[in-house]
Amino acid sequence: MNKLLLASTLLALSLGVSAQNQNFYDAAVAANSELNGTARFVSVGGAMGALGGDASTVSYNPAGIGVYRSSELTLSGNIHWTNTSMGGDAPSNYISANLANIAYIGTWLNPKEKGLITLNFGITYNRIKNMAREGRYSGIQQGSATEFIAQMTNGTDPNYFSDDLVDQFYNTDLAWRSILGYQAYLIDPITNPLNNETVYLPYYTKIGKGNVRTNLQFSEYGAHDEYGISIGGNVENIFYWGMSFNCDYLYYNKRVGQQEIFNDGNAYTMHTNYAMEGCGFAYKLGFIVRPVNWLRIGAAFHTPTWYYMEDWASASVSFKNPSKDNQTDYKDTPVSEGQFYLESPLSAMGSLGFVLGKFGFIGIDYQYTNSQNIILKDSHKTPQDIMNMASNGAIADTHAFRIGAEFKPVDALALRIGGGYTMPIAKEGATRHYYNNDVRCDMDYYNSKESYNVTAGIGYRIDRHAVDLAYVWQVNHADFYAYQGADPIGLRSVRNQLVLTYGIRF
Repeated sequence: MNKLLLASTLLALSLGVSAQNQNFYDAAVAANSELNGTARFVSVGGAMGALGGDASTVSYNPAGIGVYRSSELTLSGNIHWTNTSMGGDAPSNYISANLANIAYIGTWLNPKEKGLITLNFGITYNRIKNMAREGRYSGIQQGSATEFIAQMTNGTDPNYFSDDLVDQFYNTDLAWRSILGYQAYLIDPITNPLNNETVYLPYYTKIGKGNVRTNLQFSEYGAHDEYGISIGGNVENIFYWGMSFNCDYLYYNKRVGQQEIFNDGNAYTMHTNYAMEGCGFAYKLGFIVRPVNWLRIGAAFHTPTWYYMEDWASASVSFKNPSKDNQTDYKDTPVSEGQFYLESPLSAMGSLGFVLGKFGFIGIDYQYTNSQNIILKDSHKTPQDIMNMASNGAIADTHAFRIGAEFKPVDALALRIGGGYTMPIAKEGATRHYYNNDVRCDMDYYNSKESYNVTAGIGYRIDRHAVDLAYVWQVNHADFYAYQGADPIGLRSVRNQLVLTYGIRF
């Protein structure tokens, strides 16, 4: 019986260990978006919620589809180049090219021009977010990650740290950051004479502390894509309505390399990898009212997106092994595979549009996102209460403001400008919550601060054809923590984006 149990457990390890790996910082990836879409949409800062008539507005206010009076096909591509600096170090650059938008809008026009004047149907693809960026940091810090590992390990029986990976993982009181820390001689067990409890001495304390040079490298890759089917209409050129059913695809991968060089010249390097991927469904509803010719008033409601996700985690550490004449040694974890459910927050939007006759428009949008309502559930759809409670203490509801304008000096030419500001999703002083039995060894997290952008663009239309070009300059700020209790490192990402869109109406 014992042999059968051991064989079954080893088989499970060979196929990948199953565990809960995710935390609310991972979930927050699905809670916010960035400015993407057609060139016309992004060049006015996305402030078209009350104006419509563009394929990307359907992702914000589905009533925008009701404004169409002819069918349209659009195709957009973009190029991102992102400069990310940490702690004032020289920025790291990352360049990527993506498909930003594909859309077909079909229009039925009532020849009587009464009642329901148009009924429109749309199939759209919009990239909601591009997550690709890389960062590097090297600097002197007070304190060490070995202190954090020791603190998380205190009270653990040293006998658990054998080379028997089966026992190590399935002990629900043990995390792999403790296992790798022990195997790499980053922590040593000692007995507290007052209560005979085992505590762990960090290597940093063992050598008398001092300065620690921290070298960090991190990379994020991934995307948030939205596929939608929409329907909407125009009632008496006064009331425009729309609804959309969306399927969202989310992929995110984070890799971190962290090295600490101690005051005695000794060092270790830990590499971690975490990835998650899944699909979700959401519903959006919106309307636009045209009380007078020059004014549009819009509103929209987005339900939460209900995701089914899979994730993977692994880590490794290299160190000088004193039991092998200080030769460089290497330890790694099994690959952990897990499944979970994620409910992203709902959001609501209000918009104003001022139409300047044939000369253009001015748009103003406000969007509220109930980010504190992120809900994580395990593979059995049971809410992860501890993580969800921690989320409420770390994540804030967000508010976004967008403004943009389009001016047409001549009928065929349009000049555009815009901008936006999004408030932080992380609360002041937020910290990450860690599981005590997971494979994830990444200890880092970052608290996002404000995000803002400035946009500009130009469009040219001749007959049924239109070509639009846009530029977006977007800045994101955050405080990066290598581990809980570490000194914050300023993180600044500047994303430059060029978008080109071709559209044809028929």
